[in-house]
Amino acid sequence: MFNRPKRRLTRRLPLNLMLAVLVLLLPTKAALADPIAIWSFNDSDLIVDHGAGTMTSNFNPANVAFAAGTTNNARLGDPAGQALSLQSGSSNSNNGRNITVLTSTLGFENIIVSFATQGTGTGFNSNQFQYSLDGVTFVDFGSTFAPPVAFGAVPVVFDLGSIPGLNNNPNAAFRIVFSGATTATGNNRIDNFVVEGTSTTIPEPPTVALLGTGMTALVARVWRRKVRKPKVKPV
Repeated sequence: MFNRPKRRLTRRLPLNLMLAVLVLLLPTKAALADPIAIWSFNDSDLIVDHGAGTMTSNFNPANVAFAAGTTNNARLGDPAGQALSLQSGSSNSNNGRNITVLTSTLGFENIIVSFATQGTGTGFNSNQFQYSLDGVTFVDFGSTFAPPVAFGAVPVVFDLGSIPGLNNNPNAAFRIVFSGATTATGNNRIDNFVVEGTSTTIPEPPTVALLGTGMTALVARVWRRKVRKPKVKPV
């Protein structure tokens, strides 16, 4: 007689527990950034290695080369391999020139651009990062930066989350303008150039869908047991 409330509480526990687990496992928007386009330069060219996008440069072709790279900022298991090497050239003719990246950010927000870099003492020591909302007009972002003498372990990161126009933009573009080189052989290296953002879509993995189906069946079963009249034992 006095155990009946405890039984009811016990019957509710599996139902409440399953509902709590189901809510926790429902798909949610990813909090971590997802890669949109990655250039590892391991193939010694400017072709994108993962994702979709284009990279171009107005440097003199003779001063665009590839040299030993790094794992700093490498993604998806890419090895150190090669890095893009940009030289100042005769009469420092490449001062003021750039590399430009075009990549759609459709389906992404909170865009981040990062890369590993290093430079020689007479290389480009005043470099400006820029972004564009239409792929034509570029705007300075942040102050100029000088590369370290070695790649190290920390990449250069530009968090563009404060630029809402870059979110979900099919014409997004990014640029680095190189200046400050003082000798023809002065150079900078760029490696593992990554454009990433937070996906604006909510994925629904098959495993979660199956879990939802199974949990629904279990909830229904527990509910039927709850409403079924208990058998009364003869005294």
